[in-house]
Amino acid sequence: MRQRLKDDDEYRQFIGKDSLAEITSSDVQDFQLYKLKRILNYAYDKSPFYHDLFTRHRVNPNDILSLDALAKVPFTEPSYITKNPYDFSCVSLGEIARSTVFTTSGATGPWKKVFWTKGDLETITDFMGAGMKSCVASDDVVLIMLRSGRPNSCAELLAKGLEKVDAFPVISDISLATEEHIRAIKEHRPDVLFGRTASLHRMSKEAQEKHDLAGLGLKAVFVTSGYLSETMRRELENIWDCPVFVHYGLNEMGMAVAVECEAHQGYHYDQADFLLEVVDPRTGAILGNDKRGELVITTLSREAMPLIRYRTNDISCLLGSPCECGSFTLQRIGKIIKNLDTTVKIGEDVDIFPSLFDELLYSFSNVIDYRVHISRMDDKDVLTIKVEVNKLSDEDRMTINEAILRAEPIKRSLESGKVALSQIELVSQGEFASFIRTRRPIIDERTHFCG
Repeated sequence: MRQRLKDDDEYRQFIGKDSLAEITSSDVQDFQLYKLKRILNYAYDKSPFYHDLFTRHRVNPNDILSLDALAKVPFTEPSYITKNPYDFSCVSLGEIARSTVFTTSGATGPWKKVFWTKGDLETITDFMGAGMKSCVASDDVVLIMLRSGRPNSCAELLAKGLEKVDAFPVISDISLATEEHIRAIKEHRPDVLFGRTASLHRMSKEAQEKHDLAGLGLKAVFVTSGYLSETMRRELENIWDCPVFVHYGLNEMGMAVAVECEAHQGYHYDQADFLLEVVDPRTGAILGNDKRGELVITTLSREAMPLIRYRTNDISCLLGSPCECGSFTLQRIGKIIKNLDTTVKIGEDVDIFPSLFDELLYSFSNVIDYRVHISRMDDKDVLTIKVEVNKLSDEDRMTINEAILRAEPIKRSLESGKVALSQIELVSQGEFASFIRTRRPIIDERTHFCG
């Protein structure tokens, strides 16, 4: 943020200052307003989708004179991108340096396509480098456990970001077996390990049986793409004998949105490139600090495909108190507690979601992964829970069953008489290993769709 404000001559003209000796939160908000006004006009002029949206809703970008006034602009629903992503594009096909096709609902759900220019990719790598500095110093070696093999993959973008802060990235593809990952760690002696939450957890659980992971000298573990329960965090910290940091990102935003600092009190997000709001998921009303709701993101720097008031379906909050790391200028978001896309209703309108089961099941040290299947039988929703463990034990099955029965949403749904819980099924280590890339822990097998 400091560098962006320093380098942008037009911004200083916008605020009427020749220089900024010390950056305040007010300066950050002024910068965001300056960027917001530019991106609204840019999207209106260049994007067929936003030109039509603004015209239909009688929104004039020049009427947005404050950050609060952004509420006049309608939301961008994820389904809009699915229908015609090219209507969002503000550049010619020849200017697109990267395009990604993905689904945000695990192995199912509608597909989305998003685009970036070369300039967009530079912005992404700038933040990746800055974000990794929360636990990476110059000359540190970072082992990246992400899928690679194509130009401008997330692994390659992260590597470029690390190079910008004088660190040394090494890409170790996610598809490697656990022993191959351990050989790579022993060969390259990384200071930091970076990878998907589920992948790193599985590898750590499988490897700790044969290797002294705490003795490998890691300075930090950095996880992304998945919920990290507090019990899983503690276990990873014990296994590797180092702190665990969390990254928050979305494919639609180029993955680079927010990171934890050493205080581990929420995520500092990239206010130079994003404007975040939290709204009531039902009414769309803007919520104040520390009120949980749906995160809505506006991109402030995107050239190829700006997104205005994009609904993420992620439930979190904007934190009002300053962070203990000493940063009083930048805002934070709280932990992402669930995603509405992966929330399923059972019984009489009871919500269940992956993070609920993550907190429950990963509190057992021998649990590696799980799947929750929902079927329909005798006018009841039936939950069948399969838990992958590193050892099979009837005692563990009973203990896990008791913990699930005590969980408030499960207990309430069972008491309603509309839901039944079948016996917990323990499966041996490796059962779910092949599904690690498209992890969908709750599988709704009912003939009708709920949630």
